[in-house]
Amino acid sequence: MLRLWLDYDDLARIRITPGLSPIAQTVLSAQALRAAGPEPVPGAWRARTRAKLTGPSRLLLDLVPPGRWLPDFLTPYTQVPGLDSELDTVASTPVRRIRSELERSHGARPPASWLPRLVSGDGETMRALVRGLRDFHRVALADVWPELSAHLRAEAAGHARTMAGSGIGGLLGGMHQAVRWTPPVLEIETLRDGDVRLQGRGLAIMPSPFVAGPRVLIGGDSPATVVLPTSRTFSGTSDAALPQVFGRTRAAVLRSVADGELTTGALAARLGVSAASASQHATALRGAGLITSERRGKTVHHALTPLGERFLRRSSG
Repeated sequence: MLRLWLDYDDLARIRITPGLSPIAQTVLSAQALRAAGPEPVPGAWRARTRAKLTGPSRLLLDLVPPGRWLPDFLTPYTQVPGLDSELDTVASTPVRRIRSELERSHGARPPASWLPRLVSGDGETMRALVRGLRDFHRVALADVWPELSAHLRAEAAGHARTMAGSGIGGLLGGMHQAVRWTPPVLEIETLRDGDVRLQGRGLAIMPSPFVAGPRVLIGGDSPATVVLPTSRTFSGTSDAALPQVFGRTRAAVLRSVADGELTTGALAARLGVSAASASQHATALRGAGLITSERRGKTVHHALTPLGERFLRRSSG
């Protein structure tokens, strides 16, 4: 049993996030892939992902054995979630923290031969892990990310309606049967044990289709994150028809913006095209009402519109 102690500042800083953290969903999906059951994700997604795994992407599986809590350095909290920024945060994790968290999650004997090199601070091993995280995201989630994003936003909206109608007490007390709210303590039946005083860090509530029960992610001075199972099963289907409608690059632009707000430069870097080309594709999508573009100083920021979100959801079938 994990007990989170929330003071007034923590209660004032409760936020509901749609869970659009690529790295958190990637790590949770990797552990779900290893779990023997019950399966929170469709068998078709499991089979497709396992068939596409490469050597680098398998590194992540060594760090997420089923039935154990996850090393928190793998799921960093960032103000603006994005795969690149989150991987940069993972890569900069102090060795002392890596060693401490792996000992708590795996015990004194690491399950894989390469882990001692990681905890000793070997830079090449950390770079290999970062490549593995990126590759696992590509294999497991990149093709279904728009559908997953819409799925998560719908779940988050449900929690927001609960808080609007029933207040913070109604939200915390009704999140899940394994969660109990006895002010000022939030008790959670999860893989961790102990007492954690948040001391003003706040609490984030995040849905994920890759957990069968509540999970808690805690890292440094960041807010604690309670990960809740989604109320509906994630279909795991891909929006593979998009390139036929838009062309491959424009479809990739729409998928990328669905990950979270991006500048034109960030879009160009992610897709490997020029800034002019990225701007041209964004202009076409904006004209169709699928994205918005806002100039802030010297940069233009692009975000998905409700119409774009519905389009992605429908195209996911």
